[in-house]
Amino acid sequence: MTEKERDVVDVLSADHREFDRIFRELEQLFGRSGEEELKRKKELVDEVTIGLVKHSVAEETKVYPRVEKQVDKEEAEHSKEEHAEAEETMKRLERMDPGDPGFDDAVAELIREIRHHVEHEEGRMFTELRSQFSYQELVEMAQQVETVKKIAPTRAHPMTPNEPGVRLAVGPVASLLDHLRDAVSGRGKQTS
Repeated sequence: MTEKERDVVDVLSADHREFDRIFRELEQLFGRSGEEELKRKKELVDEVTIGLVKHSVAEETKVYPRVEKQVDKEEAEHSKEEHAEAEETMKRLERMDPGDPGFDDAVAELIREIRHHVEHEEGRMFTELRSQFSYQELVEMAQQVETVKKIAPTRAHPMTPNEPGVRLAVGPVASLLDHLRDAVSGRGKQTS
């Protein structure tokens, strides 16, 4: 299957697998405080935050509105609430140093939040997407998701409402500012 043939469930599931890969590496670093381990924790938290924010914005602007209209409004609202909780945790982590007491606990909280969200999404929403939309519609949604991820912000903005119109209006400005901050700080440029 080529990249262009993947449907939205494939794209989002691949993101979920990548987040979990990063989480497993972070879990192996819990309790470690050597200079290299602390540096690696920061790199991994930055990497997963960037991915999670892009993924969330894409879902909130291109997937959840369709779920809301054609599948289940409560399901979409529940997922947005879970995103908001994770954004708060990511914002808290952004303000912390990996050597801070509580850093590992905050990372563990984010991991729990995201794993719960993934279990919920993959357990019900993805099945509903595949039953309610044609394959072509799902492929088109995947392309839209990938496009949004390319231009989405890279930092959590928990004060921004998780509504598609607001995200689309505020997103480009937030994204530009995030990318400028990342360029200056070098955030997200580390290699594994």
